[in-house]
Amino acid sequence: MFDLRCKTLHEQFSESARQWPERTALLDEEGALTYREVDDLSGELAQVLRSLSMPGECVIGLRMSRTRFTPAGMLGILRAGCGYLPVDPDYPAARRESLLEDSRARLIVTDGPAEERETVLTTVGPFTVVERDQAQEQDTVDDLAYVIYTSGSTGRPKGCPVSHANVMALFGGCAELFDVGPEDVWTVFHSASFDFSVWELWGALLTGASAVLVPKQVSVDPEAFAQLLSRRRVTVLSQTPSSFNALIRALPAGERLDDLRYIVFGGEALRPGDVIDWFDRGFAPAAELINMYGITETTVHVTYRPLTPQLCRDARSGRTPIGVPLPHLRVSLRDERGQPVTDGQPGEMWVAGDGVTQGYLRRASLTAERFVSDDLDGADQFYYRSGDWAVRDEHGELYFIGRQDSQVKLRGFRIELGEIEAVLAGLAGVRAAACDVEATAAGHEVLVARVVLEPDALLTKHDIRRYASAQLPAHMRPHQIRTCARLALTANGKFDRHALRSAR
Repeated sequence: MFDLRCKTLHEQFSESARQWPERTALLDEEGALTYREVDDLSGELAQVLRSLSMPGECVIGLRMSRTRFTPAGMLGILRAGCGYLPVDPDYPAARRESLLEDSRARLIVTDGPAEERETVLTTVGPFTVVERDQAQEQDTVDDLAYVIYTSGSTGRPKGCPVSHANVMALFGGCAELFDVGPEDVWTVFHSASFDFSVWELWGALLTGASAVLVPKQVSVDPEAFAQLLSRRRVTVLSQTPSSFNALIRALPAGERLDDLRYIVFGGEALRPGDVIDWFDRGFAPAAELINMYGITETTVHVTYRPLTPQLCRDARSGRTPIGVPLPHLRVSLRDERGQPVTDGQPGEMWVAGDGVTQGYLRRASLTAERFVSDDLDGADQFYYRSGDWAVRDEHGELYFIGRQDSQVKLRGFRIELGEIEAVLAGLAGVRAAACDVEATAAGHEVLVARVVLEPDALLTKHDIRRYASAQLPAHMRPHQIRTCARLALTANGKFDRHALRSAR
């Protein structure tokens, strides 16, 4: 159970450190840190950051690899009165620069060297604090915990500031749903740039549990990850369905993970067949499997659905069981005109409640489009229009259907296909580009780009792939690139994505 007595993440962590100072807080392949050690290290960093920060500054970049020191860096930023901006060091340089420029972050905490336009100011233990050549002032965001950037349809990622109140509401809403505490061991499997990591990391640190930072090379090696689960005696595991599929195939017959108590799914549509396979093979008899739909703009998780073999066997194709809203949220299903729909009818998921954030950094028009006030359900509430469609049955259970636009979820990342298309179209010699998700012969979903070249262009697929690699993070790079003479258009001259899918 999440016993939350404080209003901010760092204050609640300090409460954990007070109660369990010698318990292991963070582990990686190189060592461990106790709660006392994390508290001391983050306090030292916070003191330095407070002396370096300027009035009104609220966002500090965090460019660190996935180690036991990374969460201490987050805590140092939070204790300095700012929010952290995760910048994955494995992102292409252009992407890293884009996030820092858009957020107007001046200070960066890193465990690597200074980059272009940066000057080293000081070091604190494993941390290096650098200053960017940043002339623009930041927008003030009250109660800021972190900023995560999500894919944007125009080719420009959009920053979503999330408050301490939002995150504390998430864990408060889950208090009665998860029986977790200081004896648990959580994996932090995902990048800090993916908000599933917020659940993994703070779920552990707010309850006195241990968090295992899974190295990137292990996260992409299912056999090594399976061994880590057993060796570390993990009790709480969070997975995207794609990663879970790889894990099942890596586990040898007869393997038992008897310590595992919870497997939480999120990030993309569930694969019921994999869940049935897991139960049938008896890998972790004591584990509860929970499906949780969620989005960055509503603070990680929105719904909760315990899974059973029968539920998965009964699941209709194209309708993923996602359960009911968490106690601190409500979901209203709306038609294209924004009117509530009846049970059994598909509608867009409008989410209201304490997890809903306030909008995007300096994207007023997009904020006004996606975050709306409405009283059609009988009470004036502030909603986030998710763009995801679902249907509610007569028992109040929600089933995810999909999206009605060009956004997809792949291996847990929410991707605007339009952003990839805009990047590819920016390459000299490319007339037009279209991107979509297709299934391989083995059933794995991959990104496929179709590119129309200018008549005199001498570009090769290798040239296009190299350009994409320099502009896009790995999860947004097309797996296949196909050249074609033209792209199908609708009657009003827009790219006809439906025709592309129908022609496969």
